[in-house]
Amino acid sequence: MNYCDDLLRACATAPKKRLAVELDTGSEISFEELLERVRQLAGVLRQRGVGPGRAVAIHLYNSIDAIVVHMAVQWLGACSCFVDALVQPKALDYYIEVTESVLLVTRCKRDELTENVLGQTGLLFAGDIADCAKNQPADTSLPYPWSSDETCYVYFTSGTTSQPKGVMLSPANHQNFTKICAKYWQPVTDSSRHICYVPFSHGFGTIFLVPLAVRTMSELYLLRAFHPIKVVEAIQRHGITHIYGVPSHYQQLLRMPGAALVLRGIQMAFCAAAKLEHELMIRWESETGSILCEGYGLIESCCGITWRVGARSLGTGDMGPCPEPSLIEISILDESGKALPPGEVGQIAIRGRSVMKGYLKREADTESVVKDGWFLSGDEGYISASRELFMTGRIKDIINIAGIKVSPYEVETVLLKHPSVAEAVVVAAPDPLYGEVVKAYVRKESGAFLDERDLLRFASEHLINFQVPKSVEFLEEMPLNNMGKLDRKKLRALNPI
Repeated sequence: MNYCDDLLRACATAPKKRLAVELDTGSEISFEELLERVRQLAGVLRQRGVGPGRAVAIHLYNSIDAIVVHMAVQWLGACSCFVDALVQPKALDYYIEVTESVLLVTRCKRDELTENVLGQTGLLFAGDIADCAKNQPADTSLPYPWSSDETCYVYFTSGTTSQPKGVMLSPANHQNFTKICAKYWQPVTDSSRHICYVPFSHGFGTIFLVPLAVRTMSELYLLRAFHPIKVVEAIQRHGITHIYGVPSHYQQLLRMPGAALVLRGIQMAFCAAAKLEHELMIRWESETGSILCEGYGLIESCCGITWRVGARSLGTGDMGPCPEPSLIEISILDESGKALPPGEVGQIAIRGRSVMKGYLKREADTESVVKDGWFLSGDEGYISASRELFMTGRIKDIINIAGIKVSPYEVETVLLKHPSVAEAVVVAAPDPLYGEVVKAYVRKESGAFLDERDLLRFASEHLINFQVPKSVEFLEEMPLNNMGKLDRKKLRALNPI
């Protein structure tokens, strides 16, 4: 199986059809042009030593060039190693070293790179990608015949360790992911128009959206980063039918004056990467007339494993039905690794062909999260009697108050019931007596009056005393990472108790 096989089939069917558009630049490319550019660049990369058993670090913003580079690397049988475009030049040394990349394709300029990077690997700069392959003979070989267990992609986690971990994925992982999508994803046609603003380096765009657009001969509209005004403008101007994001993206879209009317024109909105508050889902449906769908998965499981598509949410964190065990197994485990019955909360564990090969050069880290074939996600949740997966939070976010465990999810759910609260996030704050206490960060509804005393009084009416926040801090905006997800680490670092 090769990432480029679908491209060949699509080009044979509709070569002149437009595939992708860059909303930031206006550049576009057809299936035929993409195939030509991939084969031309593959010829150039082969001359630079790229081929089976080699790796290429891809440090680019969402763009047509990023798609061409990735496909050319896959065409040649080399490993695509995605580095977040926001990674600063001085930090690139680590990624080159750990992946042993023979080539770095980067959005940086030469004078921004360290001597170590300059002397460690070959370089291809973003501004030179198109020109370096012009008038070059196309690679005449067929796409490399990947075996099922080779490492074809490496994605880096944004975890809490000092250095990100490289997740190794194989064609077998991607093939199984495609089977899950084929069974549980909403049908897409050649008239569908998708927008992608989530970074390619996080997997969803490159593992799901690009192959989906190629396979279905639909159109893909690319943004370097999420901006609500640009998204609404794209929906109006280009007739976008499918949008994808994280909860904060949808919160920002709903806060835009007049956006709801434009959003009524889309066919599907999908949310992933963090649990979706039920109140946000209800508001979205009320104002746009469409269901805000949701799914669950991690890059370690080759993206999504469950999809709630076309069905209303049954509550906060409803990630959809568990797939058939023949595709992927999902279980909820207690601290000893024992499977829990329906309705009981524990750690979400995943087993099957979607699970990563492991962390690159991190055997101990791999062994710590893969037990008896089960990948331990670090996410907390439960499976209902009807086999719906619910995510309730991250295990590492659990607050330990003198040995008593408090789930941020439970406290946040209560705070969000207050009519003046738009967003609520609960984190652990250090305390000299109890070790940790509950601290809440809150964004108020526009124009609402609410002070700490009133909110704590409200919380105490619904929560056990040790669950009630010790303090509340009001923010104009919640800190987000470059994916648009809530950044709890930044919140924990704010004004510790």
